[in-house]
Amino acid sequence: MNKILQLALGLLISVSILQAHSDAFKPQFVDTVVDPYLSIQKALAGDDLKAAQAGAKVFLEAMEEAPNAGEAHQETVALRAPVKRIATASDIKVARTAFLESSRQMIALIEHVGVTKDAPMFTAFCPMAFDGKGGEWVQSDEKVANPYYGSMMFRCGSIQKQIAGSPDHSHE
Repeated sequence: MNKILQLALGLLISVSILQAHSDAFKPQFVDTVVDPYLSIQKALAGDDLKAAQAGAKVFLEAMEEAPNAGEAHQETVALRAPVKRIATASDIKVARTAFLESSRQMIALIEHVGVTKDAPMFTAFCPMAFDGKGGEWVQSDEKVANPYYGSMMFRCGSIQKQIAGSPDHSHE
């Protein structure tokens, strides 16, 4: 019985966090962090730590406009923390690990709040990343560009689903 109560409480907390997303965050704000996030993804896929750090700095600048009152504060902190680690990463492996956490945050944000732009965005997944635990990320096209392996296994992974943009644009 105790495990059922813990599970129910966990689900209730998860739902309230998602609702905080939709109340505090707006698609117009999400738009401001999508491009810097995608620049980090492309830089890591290209084995370019300096470019990933530059994208992280732009992301953090955009986060200055994030909702920060009440329930939104925790979400804003969760969005910023991994990107700060990318901005100050001592090597690309550290940046890639932080990008995994950032990707989880961005996928939830895009799926639950949305964006105003009609450009397509997809989730991709590499089952081999992080010692076989796998890693998901967002990218802007259907051709896998793996940020967790870069040139070592650039195309490793698969597109999971489209999470933004109109379906018509994905095949242009």
